[in-house]
Amino acid sequence: MTAEGTFTPDSDIDRVFGPVVHAQTYRHLAWALLAFPLGLIYFITTIVGISVGFGLMIVAVGFVILALTLAVARVFATLEREMAKALLGATFEPRPPFPRGWRAMLRDRRTWRMVIYMILRLPLGLAGFASSVLMLASVPAMAAPLAYTVLPYWVNGYPVATWEEAMLVALFGAVFFLVSAHLVNGVAAMARKLAIALL
Repeated sequence: MTAEGTFTPDSDIDRVFGPVVHAQTYRHLAWALLAFPLGLIYFITTIVGISVGFGLMIVAVGFVILALTLAVARVFATLEREMAKALLGATFEPRPPFPRGWRAMLRDRRTWRMVIYMILRLPLGLAGFASSVLMLASVPAMAAPLAYTVLPYWVNGYPVATWEEAMLVALFGAVFFLVSAHLVNGVAAMARKLAIALL
């Protein structure tokens, strides 16, 4: 710590406890809560559209479905870029406009990178959502010393009946909160790198 009593950016204390007080952690948490439902929508839409499109390429309608799927993937990618900027702190280099026409779209490598991103987004979103739920679930545990006389707290089938027991629950809650904050930041860092690479 510095003489003023604040954490230095590269100190061991800041690396361990810093995520709890950094505002970016809670922006990561907001991203993680949205990660799974959005990832599921992206995955289902992309997989179904690509599968049906390729399956029906023997007839003209397959190309139409494939082109529509790629167009939707571009819309999803635009949403993801904005979310990555706002919540993950990602910065993107300016990209040239998309080529026009469905034939150019089918040959555009950038569009296919976006399709890959939409598929990878589901497992990443699941990891982010799980860590965010763990982080939020630890908050009531940390509040046990203040709330155990009003709200029932149970641990392994036994009620929390004393202040000492409530403090022990709060201690475990604080540990889970700290660990899950690191998990949320770790998943967010991977998501940021993936978005920059593929979007």
